[in-house]
Amino acid sequence: MKHFLLTTAVCALISTPLFAATNVIPVSQQKSLSIAIYNGDIALVNDVRTGDLKAGLNQISFEEIATQIIPESALLSGNGIQTLEQNFDYDIISPASLLKKSIGQAVILQTENPETGEKTQTEGKLLAYDSNNNDSVLEINGQIVPNPKGNIILSKMPDGLIPRPSLRLSLHSQNAGSQPLSLNYLTNGLSWEANYVANLNEKETDMDLNGFITLTNQSSSVFKEADVRLVSGDVSVVRHVVAPRMYQNKASMTMDATLYAAEGAMPEVENVADFYVYSLPFKTTISPKQTKQVALLSKNQVPLHKEYVFDNTLNPATHPIENRKAVIYYTFDNTKENKLGEALPKGTIRFYKEMKNGESIFVGEAQLGHTPNQAHVRLRMSDSFDVFANAKRTQYEKLGKNASLSEYEVTLKNGSNELKTATVYKNLYGTWKITKSDHDYTKETANRIFWKIDVPANGEVTLKYTVQITDNE
Repeated sequence: MKHFLLTTAVCALISTPLFAATNVIPVSQQKSLSIAIYNGDIALVNDVRTGDLKAGLNQISFEEIATQIIPESALLSGNGIQTLEQNFDYDIISPASLLKKSIGQAVILQTENPETGEKTQTEGKLLAYDSNNNDSVLEINGQIVPNPKGNIILSKMPDGLIPRPSLRLSLHSQNAGSQPLSLNYLTNGLSWEANYVANLNEKETDMDLNGFITLTNQSSSVFKEADVRLVSGDVSVVRHVVAPRMYQNKASMTMDATLYAAEGAMPEVENVADFYVYSLPFKTTISPKQTKQVALLSKNQVPLHKEYVFDNTLNPATHPIENRKAVIYYTFDNTKENKLGEALPKGTIRFYKEMKNGESIFVGEAQLGHTPNQAHVRLRMSDSFDVFANAKRTQYEKLGKNASLSEYEVTLKNGSNELKTATVYKNLYGTWKITKSDHDYTKETANRIFWKIDVPANGEVTLKYTVQITDNE
């Protein structure tokens, strides 16, 4: 593996100001940093720093801003200032960028004798460099040398490289002196989602619900000691296709598993327009390539209903249906009476149930959409193992050109040691009428009915009904 060395001359160039007339405003002059992070890989950054301005035209540079900034979204505000021009510089100094910018230039290849440690420097010319494979080609003494062993030393700093991403602005100031400058901009690379863990009681009639915010920083930027707000809702964003930027790296993600679960550390919730904003009650540092979790909510003994549902799946026409599985649903009401009653951001909810030995087992997960207060939640889980049904049409009779009479027989079976309640939905069309049913049914809508039937443990129940249909077409 090659090592890339910078000579003293190169290091001296790095410390030289990029623009002689530019007033650099480093991150050390930062007074406050706040970030509003949205669900869809976008965030709003408010970076306030103290800057010294002169009356009239000024050139300033905000250093160490987010590497995935959307430059056209940047807005600088201050007392009596007007922005005239802004430029985002992101061609960052790195071993790869140094070599890519030095193709065709004279370089020095330094080798070391492994036995004596003696170092030898040979002049050459860099002909090619592949940053993907870290391969280089040198011309040395008239010979072409692919992937030479040793360290490549540059004799000068290539043009156009900067030590850190910066936003340069030309602005006019009415007054001279020190003042706070507030830079607002949108950036990609930051996102968040909610994750929920539900622990079911023995009868699966209630749950302890804990919610966590999972915050992800896919960028190579660090946001130190920031006030973080998380915006829940679907914000409208125009997506643009852009070329990958050189400063983006492939560092692996890390996980900050610190969970702030104390009741006093829960985020404050505020309704703003059609969004909900969750403000973390503490400042936090979001490191590059990091996933961080913080507590969102903790609710105990939330009432829950478990349903075994056949949703219009038992409609045999020409062939009988055998061993059709019921689908399991968990439902609950997001109300204060149900020990909830608050906006729940979208995310994954995972269900666990305790076994007899005290250990918990994972029993399924579902996607929870943005759920407002007062909403009824219905989560589709897996197919049931024990609750299934057979169905057949036992009679069909034509009553005229557009009318028919059908008789059905549905056998609901339960292979478990507990009584189960199955819900059988049927969708109907045209002008319909149930002329006979040996179980009571409920009309949910104009063209949808359902039966709720208790199926005994290790037993079965038969539902028989007759429906008359007149096709209005």
